[in-house]
Amino acid sequence: MGDPSLDDVPPYFKTEPVRSQLHLERNRLVLTCMAEGSWPLEFKWIHNGTELTRFSLEYRYLIPSLDRSHAGFYRCIVRNRVGALLQRRTEVQVAFMGSFEEGERAQAVSQGEGAVVPAPRIRSFPQPQVTWFRDGRKIPPSSRIAITLDNTLVILSSVAPDAGRYYVQAVNDKNGENKTSQPVTLSCVFSWCVCVCVCVLFLNRHRRPR
Repeated sequence: MGDPSLDDVPPYFKTEPVRSQLHLERNRLVLTCMAEGSWPLEFKWIHNGTELTRFSLEYRYLIPSLDRSHAGFYRCIVRNRVGALLQRRTEVQVAFMGSFEEGERAQAVSQGEGAVVPAPRIRSFPQPQVTWFRDGRKIPPSSRIAITLDNTLVILSSVAPDAGRYYVQAVNDKNGENKTSQPVTLSCVFSWCVCVCVCVLFLNRHRRPR
């Protein structure tokens, strides 16, 4: 790059990038390295510690169409005849929503027992808002039905009307996408143990004395 002179100015940054930025999948992204100093200034881009480019006069880095593999930490190095400077890193987050990983499935529970129905899995950033439905109707939490922080549906004491087709709707509030899972068909099975106990109790109470 030539020998430096007394009038040469080492590189310095006019502005630093934001610490974190969120972009939508398939959008175009341009990162810039806003530096000044004695020319020529040369720039190199780094992603998660891996070099993306060699030193060149290009101070921008272009990603034509973002996908989730582009998420991570970016920073540039700028240099001239006097020295080099490392830019503060910026985290690029990519909002996306995949598809539900599981197909239709069935689950059985005995009446009177608790039922635990894990939410169907889906990859998304950020984590989606999840709503449970049964037979097309939203399930409100109640004293008997709870939804945990990881979106597992818990029925504390199953009764016959709990049987039905359960599914979730997931909404990514950053990119506006929403997906509906395949149903989980829950059946409430009558417990033969309970039936036998009730029958024995009934017979003992109504047995004719000898």
